[in-house]
Amino acid sequence: MSDRNDYSVMREQADKIAARGALGRSRSYVRLLEFLVASSADGRTPKELEIAAKVFDKGPNFDPSQDSMVRVYAHNLRQKINQYYSTDGRDEPFQIAIPKGEYRVTVVDAEPRLGAETPVTGSLGNRLRLAAAAILLVVLGVVVGFVIGAGGNGSSSAYSAVAASPIWNAVFDDDLPVLVVVGDYYIFGELDERGNVARLVREFAVNSSDDLDDFVMFEPELQDRYLDLDLTYLARSTAVALRDVLRVLYTSSKPVGIVSMSELDIADLKTSHIVYVGYISALDKLIEFVFSSSSLEVGDTFDELMNIESGDLYTSEAGLPADYRNYRDYGLFSTFPGPSGNQLVIVAGTRDAGLMHSAQAVTDQPYVRAVEQAVPETLAAEPPAFELLYEVIGFDRTNLDAMLVHSAELDFGEIWRGELLETD
Repeated sequence: MSDRNDYSVMREQADKIAARGALGRSRSYVRLLEFLVASSADGRTPKELEIAAKVFDKGPNFDPSQDSMVRVYAHNLRQKINQYYSTDGRDEPFQIAIPKGEYRVTVVDAEPRLGAETPVTGSLGNRLRLAAAAILLVVLGVVVGFVIGAGGNGSSSAYSAVAASPIWNAVFDDDLPVLVVVGDYYIFGELDERGNVARLVREFAVNSSDDLDDFVMFEPELQDRYLDLDLTYLARSTAVALRDVLRVLYTSSKPVGIVSMSELDIADLKTSHIVYVGYISALDKLIEFVFSSSSLEVGDTFDELMNIESGDLYTSEAGLPADYRNYRDYGLFSTFPGPSGNQLVIVAGTRDAGLMHSAQAVTDQPYVRAVEQAVPETLAAEPPAFELLYEVIGFDRTNLDAMLVHSAELDFGEIWRGELLETD
């Protein structure tokens, strides 16, 4: 262990960890780390009750035997620090650590790390993160490159005609940029008894590092079971649908940005036209806005939608064992004005076949004409606000055929009720 256990080193390292985003967006972890650093610099180790009062504003009735909040936060903070030093902070000559079972900060040499506490071998964690990042970049790069490379063929005029449709007019008739949001899944590691990643886990309620912290906070038995790997992945159909959507968007000279849902800044909902491409279950930050004025309601597993007016239930069969048979899936297209004169366009599906058909329905010229004929009065409104649901016949993750089973106008005044951007 290093002899440099002084305040300046601890303060410097704590500032770097917070500045690099290793503690997530939650100020609670920043406050906890700052408090532990200050206490350690004074040569004392605070009790759980003191931390609860001074960091989390808990009153005198706080009972650590009944509430594990402080222990959970300390455990998660320890993991976040370890994670930082296995990635961005790997080259730091001195590192801070929170010894297991203690509420104090120490300074240690970079080698060796506290191996007994590190919940996953660094090389495996790094390989997983690097592989996921590389795959995401490759997928997006290939899609963008393919679209740009295909721009010179004879199909470009067809996509220009699609871009002129009332479906897309609101996106192209001003100077606002376009931001394509790709629905990715946040996944985390499940550890075995030796502290190695045994498998990767997806929970619908966990879409960020902060969500994972909340997920385990009130489940103490999960604290040593799950590890934040900062991993996301894309469904294969998302790349296919993204290709079709970009072909339309690139007919304009407008700047088009692409961001994953896990990286979306909520403030972007005011400054750009938003085009979402992905699963309904990956809508995350957008899901409340998409369905707040909708006639449809999402089921608990995200594989079903219910028409709350008629009671009709639309359940995807894509996740069931197929035995080489056709199955039903559902594709959703929705468009409505944003909070500042921008437009949101949602190209989504319960699974692969539904998502790919939604993209085809609004990017392929014959299908676009069918949409225009199906909802002429709704499209005549400026700006448009409506939703369409398709029942799609799929086979082996391919959309074979589809029919429109639901269409409805949206009351966008009901969508934006002042609760959106508290970040201003």
